[in-house]
Amino acid sequence: MIKFPGRVLCRKMMIVWPSFGFFFVFVSVGNVMAVTDSLKRIVPVTKAGVYAERGVTYRLMNDITSTHSAIFLGKDVTLDLNGYTITYAKGAYEQIRNGGFEKGVDGWDMSKAPGAKVVATRLVHEFVGDSLLSMLPGDEVVSSFVNLPYANRSYYAMCGVTGRYDKDRKTLDDNMIVSVYVENEKGELVRCQTSYVDTVMTSVPVERKTLRLGGGFVVAHMNGLPAGKYRVRIKADTDCLIDEVDIRPAFDVGIGIVGATFPNGHNDHLFEGRYSAFFDYADPVRRLSPRKGLPQVIGEGKVVIKNGKIKNGTPGVMSWGIQSTAKDVQLVLENLVIESKGINSIAVDVPQANISKCVFRTDNPFIINRHGSQFHSVDLRGDKPSEVSYSSFFGGQGCLVLKGKGSSVYRNFFANRQTVTNHYSITASGDSLKIFENRFEPEIGSGINIFRRQGVEIFDNYFKVSVAPPSCEYHLDYSTNGVRLADYGAVRGSTKGTRFNKIYNNTFDIVARAFDAYPDYVGMANAVFFSASAGDNEIYGNKVSVWHEDPKAKTIAHAFYIGNADGGVFERNTVVSNVTPIWVACPYGSAANIDLTMNTLIKHRESEFDFPAIRLGYRGTRNSALNIAFRSNALVGIPFKVEQVGQAEKDYLVRWTLDAQFVGLAGKGVSGVPVSILDHQELEVYRGISSAGGFLKVELTEIQVSGGVTVSNGPYKLVYPGGEQLVRLTENVKLKIGVKQ
Repeated sequence: MIKFPGRVLCRKMMIVWPSFGFFFVFVSVGNVMAVTDSLKRIVPVTKAGVYAERGVTYRLMNDITSTHSAIFLGKDVTLDLNGYTITYAKGAYEQIRNGGFEKGVDGWDMSKAPGAKVVATRLVHEFVGDSLLSMLPGDEVVSSFVNLPYANRSYYAMCGVTGRYDKDRKTLDDNMIVSVYVENEKGELVRCQTSYVDTVMTSVPVERKTLRLGGGFVVAHMNGLPAGKYRVRIKADTDCLIDEVDIRPAFDVGIGIVGATFPNGHNDHLFEGRYSAFFDYADPVRRLSPRKGLPQVIGEGKVVIKNGKIKNGTPGVMSWGIQSTAKDVQLVLENLVIESKGINSIAVDVPQANISKCVFRTDNPFIINRHGSQFHSVDLRGDKPSEVSYSSFFGGQGCLVLKGKGSSVYRNFFANRQTVTNHYSITASGDSLKIFENRFEPEIGSGINIFRRQGVEIFDNYFKVSVAPPSCEYHLDYSTNGVRLADYGAVRGSTKGTRFNKIYNNTFDIVARAFDAYPDYVGMANAVFFSASAGDNEIYGNKVSVWHEDPKAKTIAHAFYIGNADGGVFERNTVVSNVTPIWVACPYGSAANIDLTMNTLIKHRESEFDFPAIRLGYRGTRNSALNIAFRSNALVGIPFKVEQVGQAEKDYLVRWTLDAQFVGLAGKGVSGVPVSILDHQELEVYRGISSAGGFLKVELTEIQVSGGVTVSNGPYKLVYPGGEQLVRLTENVKLKIGVKQ
């Protein structure tokens, strides 16, 4: 019996179809047996290849292994893995010995690198593993040989480079520069002139290449070469830190559906954001079409893949469990386990899909270029809606990205392992998404990122987020978040900004701890990191727990972290915390037109320290806080105190709710009681009458702060027939007032 999490899929046995009522025809097709009946046609599959006849269900009869890509499908087919496993890129591939320098310089020729030395990532610069190689300008190091067993296929000779921390760059272009060379077993330099989509480029060697902020890989695209032994030579053109040097098979897929080929793959393409697919399967002349023998899938259709496992047999680079470029084909993925391992090696890359009851396990320790939204475990990159449900995601540099308007994601589990910036468990890259009833528990990293999107609803989810250790990009401060909303200062009303989104009825557990190994590091964890300015977004009805294991440590945690923001409503949220839960105009930037209304802030019962409810502003004169409203918030165990930080302008008001009931002698509410409310200058600020039941609810301003001047409007005086009452507002107040009827 083959079992997958939570479900029994099938038995490994010959399929037996009931004979009553059907007429069977058995037709020999190559090495498989085709079985046809009056209702359907089922074709047993025993080896890798092309399976493209419309209307056919292809059914695996055994595990399938391929040294390259494994299966190519046509339109309107079903592939039933029948409990078996497809393993692609499994062969006699080797990896460079000690490519990550975890064993010092064992296996490396250092004779031309007098300034090179192995250093600890923790002490010098985070990347992959515990060690990396520091090189000075002009240093050259040479790896051991690896045997590349298959000719005329793509490999990447690759070199990880940390890049500089932002503070260490003299200019935006000041970064580490390396050259990557390949040598054959005779020690001769290899040169590859490679035909891409629209040009021929030198893909080996690649010289004097840098990367963008956040680190990544410089790659040399090897192709068209004979099998044999090869090695890598790395030259430091500036001082640099390198790691994870290797030669790996590239551009393999477990299952491919080819609408068009996209034979990009030069190092420069990857930093220009060009899409790559099916490089080794592109026609040598018509580069956007598949080579002879592969089906080209055009037009609307449906492909179902179900019931089994797909995995890569060798840690690769730029590989996919399932990849489709058929833009109008809807994929249905059911009861699959997809295991991916390597750099930029992911599970699924398709335009759109309905995914249900799948498990994705992605071991992707870093990516070539972290900028952009590609290379999550599952990339659904088309404009049409997708649906993802009842599935589990483990690992990956981000778990899921969706771009189709109106897509939905529900009842899934996400355990992201994000070590690069902005690759959240879910990147919400489409409008009007609905993300609900999911559980987010990142091993490292964050929950959901909304960037320049509109109409996204996130509700009834659970998030557990902890402070992460320093990353390759950020070593002094770095945030992990349940939900991030950002548009980098988009102007009010911009259709390319983040607006009209709703975050509601979610539960957040936020945990912070100290990192003793990084004494200068300020890590932070937040339920909601809000940095949107194009229009109002709503955050309401959420339950947030913030717990800092060591409140005196440099690491910090918040329910709401608000900066570089304009507009936003935080309403009726409940926060339990042992540290200041809300920071407005935080280090990320200024804030304006923020409304915090009717939230309940509760001091954690095990809290050992007092703390202000709100922090406003940041040191210096840059981060202003303008038109900030704190309205009718309830506080339990915390005095309402706004801690003002820095010298930037602060303009805010504090309002409280007066909730009165007018009762007669018998204790019953009296309606129609005329009431006036006067401020401390005897100016009337309200006039009205009690409602049915004798109730009167009015929100009144306690203080206004503007231009460094604080104005108090209280105490207030209630005036009603037969009496008056003085009311001091430092919190929401309930009164019962007796009147004559």
